Amino acid sequence: MAKLFKKKNKGFSVAEEVKGKKNMKPTRSQMMANLKVRISAHKTTLLKRMEELKCYSEGSREASNTASHIEIRYTDLFVTEDNDFIDSSQHEYFDLASRRARIYVHQSCQRISPSQLLSPQETTGQPPKRVKVKGIAGIGKSVAVQRLVYEWGIGKSMREFTCIFDLCFRELNLIEAPLSLLELLGERFRYLKDALPDLFTEPRSLLFILDGLDEFKFFLNWNSRDKNIGIESKMPVSELIVALIKGNLLPEASVILTTRPSTEAPKRFFQRCCVVLGFEENQVKEYTTKFYKDRQVAEKVYDYISNNDNIFVLSFIPLYCHIICMAMAEFFSSATQDVGDFKSLELNPPRTVSEVYFCYLFTVVKHHALRGSAEKSTSRSEVLSQAKKQLTSLGKLAYENLLQKKIMFSREDLESYGVTPAKIQGTFLCQILHPLKEETVGMFSFFHLTVQEHLGALYCAINLFSQEDITQALNLWCFGLDPPTTSSTLLKNIELNMDMLESLQMFTRFFMGLLRARLERQLDGLVETSMEEENGVPTSLGLWFQDQFKHRKMENETALNLLHCLMEFHMKETTTIAAPEIKKLNLFKMKLSIVDCAAMHYVLKFSPHTLQELNLGYSNIGNRGLNRLRPILHRCETLYLRYNSLDWQAAILESAVLKSNECQVKKLFMCGNNLGPEGVNELWTALEHNTTVEEIYLDITGITEKGTQNIVNCLGKNTSLRILTIVGNDIGKAYLDWVEEIRVDRDQMDSVKNVDALQSVLKGLQEVGENVEKGQNADKAMELHIQIEELLK
Repeated sequence: MAKLFKKKNKGFSVAEEVKGKKNMKPTRSQMMANLKVRISAHKTTLLKRMEELKCYSEGSREASNTASHIEIRYTDLFVTEDNDFIDSSQHEYFDLASRRARIYVHQSCQRISPSQLLSPQETTGQPPKRVKVKGIAGIGKSVAVQRLVYEWGIGKSMREFTCIFDLCFRELNLIEAPLSLLELLGERFRYLKDALPDLFTEPRSLLFILDGLDEFKFFLNWNSRDKNIGIESKMPVSELIVALIKGNLLPEASVILTTRPSTEAPKRFFQRCCVVLGFEENQVKEYTTKFYKDRQVAEKVYDYISNNDNIFVLSFIPLYCHIICMAMAEFFSSATQDVGDFKSLELNPPRTVSEVYFCYLFTVVKHHALRGSAEKSTSRSEVLSQAKKQLTSLGKLAYENLLQKKIMFSREDLESYGVTPAKIQGTFLCQILHPLKEETVGMFSFFHLTVQEHLGALYCAINLFSQEDITQALNLWCFGLDPPTTSSTLLKNIELNMDMLESLQMFTRFFMGLLRARLERQLDGLVETSMEEENGVPTSLGLWFQDQFKHRKMENETALNLLHCLMEFHMKETTTIAAPEIKKLNLFKMKLSIVDCAAMHYVLKFSPHTLQELNLGYSNIGNRGLNRLRPILHRCETLYLRYNSLDWQAAILESAVLKSNECQVKKLFMCGNNLGPEGVNELWTALEHNTTVEEIYLDITGITEKGTQNIVNCLGKNTSLRILTIVGNDIGKAYLDWVEEIRVDRDQMDSVKNVDALQSVLKGLQEVGENVEKGQNADKAMELHIQIEELLK
């Protein structure tokens, strides 16, 4: 592609060569023989690239430029049909676990292997021509298609295709001049150049893999006018891609596109849309086992991961799982006598995301950067001191380009920041900066976007010192507020739009974690500050967070991000100042993960006050998320837990909350959870002793008549409950029995709470009455309606 990249393709014409080839008029057998040879060479070339997965030399803790065979190291991914027609507005990393929660609960989803992406559709019986595979960065999209191409190369699957063309958007970014599809493929696959005209005579046998749309720098006009385009039509590469995806170019060919959720690629152009959800729990264990040579080390690491919510939820993302395993290698290696003995790192095993990345970075620096010059006894500060210049240069490169959403760098870019491309292979930089696949192209990117975010945050953490600069930086990164005056060059001349702020959430959390590391002297060697200078920072930050919760009207995802920042900072002094100002927390429809629940619990446990309202409706926290919040639930006056994938175990947990002497819950909403008769019976028992709950909503919770056996006995002893709704459950006879009991017992009829409850049931019957179909249930509903009205008269 060198000609195209250097704009030397002027005058280059494939058309004449094609015409020349046509004039030769080779025989059919000659054509097929020539094509077979070219395709064989193509498969050989692809297999060399696709059969290896780059890896870290586990156990030995040394750099390794070797790779493991894909058959050995590849771990299957969880891929499912994507039925979400509205993409979430959340930051993609924080949306993942919630999607998984929905899919795990509803078993109607499909688990698809990469080779099944083009399998026939149930509706038409025909294989889709255009397939979109989306997933967050590091989830394994590229590895999945790598596996697909590998299996085609060895003849294991996708045999219906004569040829597969894999194109990476990072490389397509380098094409500035207009060109045709024939020219593009001719330069990308030079050994196929002469065979391309023959291949295009059977377009239905061709598969195009377009990997990484989110990394494409050119604008894509999806609303462009449809027109038929030929393989020799010249146009900008962006128009070429749109035409190929929309089917205006080679409509009979098949296309697989991979992208991140945040990048627009309209569903209307695809017959199948899939989402990659990474690993399932057993696959995390499988990956960990494959990562370490020592099985005992693998078991220790997996146990630690599975028992730490913050790290566990990240491990479902394959790239994170790799980083976690690298970070943990030092702590649990067979060379370490005891899990508590971490002298070589002078650190404890990581608990938060920023700690995982710092351990990963330090491991890479110590065992790769210094190439043996640092012994095991070398202090952390000395190791960091030796790598200070390179880390500072990398950090500046990462930060300044992160604000511009730039993720690819030329040799000139690196040199302008003091990074020498020629020296990358000989230092730890080879573990952080990766060149593109094409050796002729001098372009680099960070190992992963989060590595760029972490290094950018590290640069800020070692360069922002004054309390004013730190809080102004948070104003800028969290709310887009330009600092009125600042002495720091890091904050000058920066314009951030609101869309950009969302993409800075992970970076901001990294910054808070690394700022704590600096205050705890873990960054000594990179930065020199006195204790006197640092003393006021925790208090200053506490006041800043306090002010945000008290006076600023925030979107719910912004509020959640601030909770995460406090958890990453993990300083009691700061959180104790900020937490009491949180009177209400509304995270309705936020689709929360276990890590989000951990952040809420961490912050709210420092507040001595009652939380007026905690709204977690439609957020899919599941039993595990609710259990993480358990210590603070008794302090919530109004608690919304509607539609949260909860079951009878959650009802048992909530029952314990209601039985607590410290319970302050007044309103409890648990509609739309599958509590079942066992679960609600636990709640009735809890209400027998509770004196605070005034309203409880249990509509559509799977209650049957078995779940109402002790309701009258338990609620008869309750003195506070005014409203109970259980609409949408299969308990028609139980309702009728209850109404009959009230009718014959005048004392019960005189009870204010029974009148309120009857009115509540009547209102529910009126709301659902129009939708009740004719039959036994409809008859019961009508009978109940009449009896309640008579009683109320």
